[in-house]
Amino acid sequence: MTSKPAISFLAFSALALAALSAPVLAGGARHSERAYSAYPLKDCTRINGRWGYYGNPWCSPREQDAWDRFEARRHARSNLR
Repeated sequence: MTSKPAISFLAFSALALAALSAPVLAGGARHSERAYSAYPLKDCTRINGRWGYYGNPWCSPREQDAWDRFEARRHARSNLR
């Protein structure tokens, strides 16, 4: 006869496996949906100084571009509502 902890472990393992495999079996999100929902790793908000645009000295051009695209998508989504 199996012990109660072993049955509990098997039940927990089965639930965890079902929860992890459900998105895979359902097909998951399409590539384009995942790309648009991605949040940039760094906040690269542009800084305006006293005498004009100073940029953001903490961001590389690649990071700045990712942030600008994210902000454009966010503003476009908010204007649709």
